[in-house]
Amino acid sequence: MNSLTTGQIHTPTFDIAIVGAGLAGSLCAHLLSQSGQSVCVIDKSRGSGGRASSKRLEGDISCDLGTPYIVAKHPDSLALFKQLTEEHVAAPWKQLSKASSQAFVGVPKMSAITRHWVQNASFITSTRIHHLDQITQQGDNQPSWLLRDDKYQPIVIAKKIIIAAPAPQAASILASHEKLAVLLLRANQASASYESQWAMWLETEPCDLNALIEPKGSPIKRMIKDNYKPMRHSEKVDRWVIQTAPNWTKQHLDAEKDWITQTLLQAFAEITEHRVLKHGDPHRWFLSRFAENKGNNPFAWSPEHNVGLVGDWLCQGDAEGALISAISLINHIKNSK
Repeated sequence: MNSLTTGQIHTPTFDIAIVGAGLAGSLCAHLLSQSGQSVCVIDKSRGSGGRASSKRLEGDISCDLGTPYIVAKHPDSLALFKQLTEEHVAAPWKQLSKASSQAFVGVPKMSAITRHWVQNASFITSTRIHHLDQITQQGDNQPSWLLRDDKYQPIVIAKKIIIAAPAPQAASILASHEKLAVLLLRANQASASYESQWAMWLETEPCDLNALIEPKGSPIKRMIKDNYKPMRHSEKVDRWVIQTAPNWTKQHLDAEKDWITQTLLQAFAEITEHRVLKHGDPHRWFLSRFAENKGNNPFAWSPEHNVGLVGDWLCQGDAEGALISAISLINHIKNSK
């Protein structure tokens, strides 16, 4: 039985709890905090960013191993980045912009965007939400949700929940309560369409190669000069982030990291004809990208249970889609009052 009555549990209570501090979850927190609601964001990692997080290398030097930039075409996302640019949290990457779209990066790194958005919410890190219980608190007509971690410890109580996690992780949480079967079906449908990716950083002598190279017929899908991004450090080296092609990744998902490293270094050298001076270990993004799971809306919301889903997998399957999904759900919640 998932419904409990509580008057004794000393667990913090919020209007809305958001599971996941990636682009979608962080933007939801930002928009809801602006409307005066108490918001809590919970993430299994040590910080915000999700697949748009950054890796610190040494000192204040970092690189973006995940989402290297965000391409904005939609009026809502363009307006969002106009504001972020004015606040010096993001900057346009004009080299990658086109007539129909603009590319943006976070400054001084991609995770600055999500850190900016979660600053007015309560942020709980290194906590994996695993179980949902519906509870009735004393004096409340409507039931609330008790969110528990993977050790079944109570974390927060909230009137509403937004799950802003990749589809398989969202499905795992939704499966813990029988009333959320409709949302669970949507997440399960999307879970089959994920792609994985290996990513690693490396350094070379400065060179005149383009900031973005997308090789054909290579294990590498794209190579990005991280230090060419606006507002990045200008150093005596070129720092690259290389990301692997989906089909190649699928074939070598469980390969030894040493082998992945040597294979990617060799592929990079063949493409660029440049010697690698230094490199990091490859990072495996198991749930790197999703195909869009089309529905009537770029989000999912259960009004009878006050539980919703946002993410790239519900809209476009890319970083901009995560933002549009978040904006659309928050507008829906506000307009439904």
